[in-house]
Amino acid sequence: MNSWFKGILIFSVLICLFSMGTLGWLAVQTTDVPGQGKALLAWGTIFNPALPNQDMVNAALDQAAAMAAHTIDELAARLRKLNAAPGVKANELLLTFKSAEALKAFRERAARQGFQILHDDPRLLTSRVRYTDADAMARELRQNAGDLQNIGLNYLAWVPGLPDTSQVDSANAGGAVPYGSSGLDAIGATGDRTDWGRGSKVAVLDTGVTDHPVLESSRVTHYDLVNDGQTPNGHGTAMASLIAGNDPLDGGVAPYSQILDIRVADTNGESNTALVAQGIMRAVDEGAVVINISLGTTGDSDILRRAVEYAQDHGVIVVAAAGNEQQTSLAYPAGYEGVISVAAVDANGNQAYFSNSGETLTISAPGVGIVSAYSDNRTVVSSGTSQATAITSGAISAMLSWGYASKDVAQVITNNAQATGAPASQVGAGVLQLPNH
Repeated sequence: MNSWFKGILIFSVLICLFSMGTLGWLAVQTTDVPGQGKALLAWGTIFNPALPNQDMVNAALDQAAAMAAHTIDELAARLRKLNAAPGVKANELLLTFKSAEALKAFRERAARQGFQILHDDPRLLTSRVRYTDADAMARELRQNAGDLQNIGLNYLAWVPGLPDTSQVDSANAGGAVPYGSSGLDAIGATGDRTDWGRGSKVAVLDTGVTDHPVLESSRVTHYDLVNDGQTPNGHGTAMASLIAGNDPLDGGVAPYSQILDIRVADTNGESNTALVAQGIMRAVDEGAVVINISLGTTGDSDILRRAVEYAQDHGVIVVAAAGNEQQTSLAYPAGYEGVISVAAVDANGNQAYFSNSGETLTISAPGVGIVSAYSDNRTVVSSGTSQATAITSGAISAMLSWGYASKDVAQVITNNAQATGAPASQVGAGVLQLPNH
């Protein structure tokens, strides 16, 4: 059976099993916190997708094997079904080619076939293609199967929201005690931090960074890959402030860091794997040494994995959120090898009740009741593995400015982590602690 065809069929079955609903953004409403002059972000509700068990996977494989003889018409029908599935960008495929020549040939055919190439990257040998005629796409896939390394869906990705506290999974009901600060003391980010992050460019792949007084010295450079004309929401600004904000009490870990604001998610916090991969490549091109990704997806994507590997091959440290779905597996790209994956802990050092677990989890950091900047010059209190990830990125930026080598950072932070007694699958090596410098 052709591997590309098998892949398409498996995708069509698994996407129904995942039934990925749109994750709710942390908040769209804010309320005043009495006596603090800050706002408390409401904890939104998300849909927690059930991951398929092995029996489901085996059934999907069996079905794929039985359908190996599908005609082009039948394959087109399957593509149409995929377009109605939740959790994917309709009428889009992500194609990985075996050679630069194959990618070039497809690019030349695309216009004649009525396909729209939204983005391609010869370095990754990938193309994001939109189509309206499923029959034409089915013929293309059949007739040029030998040129293709992988055919993938463009999974939706989201800024993670938080579960409804009334439906907390008792098997994963961790801590919920707020820090009530930006967590600086908890990780040892004390004293004069003025020069922390000097020479480090940190890319924030998020909803966009807006102007804020605490970021005036961070030399923020903006790149908008969404290009929808909408005003960014505050999540990206919050992440940037935890990395490089200069507030003396609730600022970022490394205020001298340069911020590359790479907007890959819209006002609702929604993105997709192709756009995140494009953002990673832009970050590398613009000289980032750290890439902060406080968003994710449950869909394993070849193009996203390749972009992460490209960044790592160029000495760039990728830091990503474990996810807030109370799952026992990490979101992507946190789940990829070599990525510094970050879970959240509360003020008592307990795994946050919402934080995903996973055997490859790297580290945990403060993520409950974290004070940060927000859009419209506001300061807010919010929670999530997003916040924990940004704090970790700020710590890494500081370490690089102190002379630590990129290749050594992961080992140093795991060696220096504060043990909690919890399983490594819940908190990684422990709670982030900055090393001496």
